[in-house]
Amino acid sequence: MDIRDTHPHSLYSAGINPNQCGDLDGMLEQVRKAGAEDNARAMADGGDELAMYSTLAIDEEDEAQMVEDAMCPPDDEIEVALAQLIGFDALKNQIRGLRRTLEMDGNKKVVPRHMTLVGNTGTNMETVARTLLPLLYKMGAVKNSTVVEVSRDDMIDRKSEARTVFKSRRVLEKAAGGVLFINEAYTLLPSTARPRARDHGGAALREIARSLPTGSPLIIMSGNPKDMQRILTSEIGFKGHFLTRLELPDPTPQQIARTFMSKLNSKGLIAGEGVNIPYLAELIETNTDEDWRLDRQVSDLLLQGVRAEMRKRLQISDDESRSSISPMRLMSGATQRMPSKKPEEIYVSVEDLQNAIVNGM
Repeated sequence: MDIRDTHPHSLYSAGINPNQCGDLDGMLEQVRKAGAEDNARAMADGGDELAMYSTLAIDEEDEAQMVEDAMCPPDDEIEVALAQLIGFDALKNQIRGLRRTLEMDGNKKVVPRHMTLVGNTGTNMETVARTLLPLLYKMGAVKNSTVVEVSRDDMIDRKSEARTVFKSRRVLEKAAGGVLFINEAYTLLPSTARPRARDHGGAALREIARSLPTGSPLIIMSGNPKDMQRILTSEIGFKGHFLTRLELPDPTPQQIARTFMSKLNSKGLIAGEGVNIPYLAELIETNTDEDWRLDRQVSDLLLQGVRAEMRKRLQISDDESRSSISPMRLMSGATQRMPSKKPEEIYVSVEDLQNAIVNGM
């Protein structure tokens, strides 16, 4: 295993002995051992029932992610970026395969020419795309680091078809040599919901089709599988140009929980006692329907709901504190300056999660 020989320090930092990682089974055994030691330390600290819940054995999905995190070379920008994506193993392997192809080819030609990114609404497609797009330049798939992200409104001018053609060409020119990401590209197709006189999506699609043979920019179109197929099989000129399909699987409750915890940390919030991935995954699975989850960004909705519950809790706390503080003390110079944020303003409790799911989802 290359990671054992080239980056043993990354294994040591994860609590894993590289000398005992001769193969994948050995790595998994070391991960289990490290996890058991962490659990023992947590129990020694004297946790209650909720803390004990957090020490439940990790499932295969968590185990695989832990192995990936431990094996990630810290000086490899591409692998570090891929490690930030929770799950999506097949997608990551596609990117790694593309990287190997480019390295073996000596970057003499751009492979692939164009791609589609398909998945349902709840797959965090935009987040995944924004992680992957900069990697294409680092792998040598495009000539420069330009990344342009657009949607229908960025390419369509409602006033006329000629204006739409001009606007679309400007977008293509801006992304030349780099990557153009067209989010929800299927919205460029004609729709009965829009007045025909203002529906100039066809003009934008024709301009995109004209640029496809040149390979510049490299175009990635995203959307759900059914609508994307309508574009690719149309007679506009897309056939044969989008041979690489990056498919995002529907997220499991475990993956949703892990994504939520990641977003929680990125917002500067801290998971309180009992707020952990196993507990949250069970809460999501018990209180939401699978079809409902596929049509929504559940982690974003949950984060919004949790912040709303925290505001409610803090409002009650503020009201109580105002009534208990003496006005004379506030006017005296002896009072110390209050911290910019109280501890409870950044801690997310189990009650916040429960209320967010019951009230907001």
